Order: sequence, then structure tokens, then C-alpha cells
Amino acid sequence: MPPFMMHSGYAKTSEIPMSRFTGQNTLVIGGANGMGRACVRQLARERANVFIFDKDEAATSALIEELTAEGHCVASTAVDILDEIRFTAAFEAMAEACGGRLDTMVHIAGASRGGLLRDQTAEDWDWHYRVNLRSHVVSCKLASQLMVEQQSGSIVMMSSISGLRGDPGWAAYNATKAAIKSFTESLAWEVGRNGVRVNAVCPGPVATERMLGSIRQDGGMIDEYRRKTALGRLITPEEVMQAILFLASDAASAITGEALTVDCGLSARTGQPIQPSIFDDTILN
Repeated sequence: MPPFMMHSGYAKTSEIPMSRFTGQNTLVIGGANGMGRACVRQLARERANVFIFDKDEAATSALIEELTAEGHCVASTAVDILDEIRFTAAFEAMAEACGGRLDTMVHIAGASRGGLLRDQTAEDWDWHYRVNLRSHVVSCKLASQLMVEQQSGSIVMMSSISGLRGDPGWAAYNATKAAIKSFTESLAWEVGRNGVRVNAVCPGPVATERMLGSIRQDGGMIDEYRRKTALGRLITPEEVMQAILFLASDAASAITGEALTVDCGLSARTGQPIQPSIFDDTILN
């Protein structure tokens, strides 16, 4: 694994506001697209040194070029979270490049495949376990070792509202997201006395390119998602990013072991039918 080269552009100091992450070493796993890209952009613009792990080389290169042109300090490596040997080597190279200090790690990367249990194989469940849960375990073990040694740091994992409730056809995905929530709570206690905080976010339907492309294949799904949320809309990647970086920042210094829901109110309702004599359902349309 070659050493990391930090790409750095030039910007006048007066053009860069002081921020929550000035000078901090941060790692975003799955940082090339969607919510991860929003985190990378904001961290860089808040003067962090940002490392990106993602298998999408084209998207990562475009993001590096964009942020370097703005004068920010970013670096990346192409790595698949399922390749644990290469992932570990990439992490060790990053740690060496940043002098053994890591202030924040955000793990966004994950994936899903729908299917009823009767139609799924053990391999389908193993894949969900590896891509969603085991990858978090590997990254958190590596990051927490650095953070415990330096007696400070913040980890934010990606769970989901799917980890809070059940959904037919998504049992494997929901089970791994529920496991991430439990893992967050347990790890928070393991490292809390060493000054390390561990939290997770639980997004609802986020309007990423991948999510929109998927649900457009089923006519009317976007409108149905909107109807199911209290705010009547999907969540933007930038809104999830704001929740993630709040948890990562010193503004959340007393918060650890939490799973913050960001879903426009989707999970706030039981889902029971609305009784017309009590409430006019037409206002939700």
C-alpha cells in the first residue's frame, strides 16, 4: 500500500471560517457519493484533514479535484470494505500519514439486497453481515485502538430506521442495521473511559442518487415515501450529514452510545389507520 499523498489547494485564510474540525484528522468510509460525499465536503470546508475510503475511484477523483480547487486538504484510496486485508493496509497507511492520530471516523459504507426469507440463501445473509456489520467491526477496531491510545476521538456509524422496525422483504438488511445500533451502545461503554465517543445515525429515506434510482423503478414510490413522513418529503444527504457531524463534534461532548433518528418523522407514527371522525386524512395528501 503506497503512502498517502495529501492533496492541498490554496485559499486565502480570510476566506476560510473557523470551524469545529480545524486541523483534525478525519476518515470517511464510503465518502465518494451521497451522505458520505456531503460529509467529506463539509469536513474539508471546516478545515479538517480528510481521508476518503471508497471503491468508486471516478467519483472519489472528482471529489478530490473539486475540494483541492477550493483549497482544502484531502486524500483518498480505492478500497472495498469487503476486502479486509486491503482495508487494513489502507488504514495503516492512513494512520502513518497522519502521525498516528485520528480524531474522527465516519463509517457510511453499506448496502442492501431485498428478498423474502423463503427465497434467500445463507450466502445472502452472510453478504449482508459482511458488508453492513463486519465492516463496521473491522473499521471500529482499528480506529478505536488509535483513539484509546490518544485518549480522545469520535466514531459515528451508519445504522438506519430499518434497524428500529421490521420490513417485509428486508429482514437481512434490517437485522444488520439493528446490530449496528447495539454494537454502537456496547462499544461506547468499552472505550468511553478513554475519552472516545461512539454514536450512530438512523436515517429514513434519503434522496441519494442510488436510492432515487432504485425506487423510481416502482411507480409511485417517491410519493408514497413522502406521504409516510410527517414533514411530507424525503431527507437530503446534507441533512443526514449535519446530524453526523454534530455527533462527531465537541458540541456533542456528552453524547455517546446514541442512535440519532433522522427521518422527517417517518418512525414517529405507529402506522395505524387514521380514524376519519377524529382526523381529516386529506391534509396528509
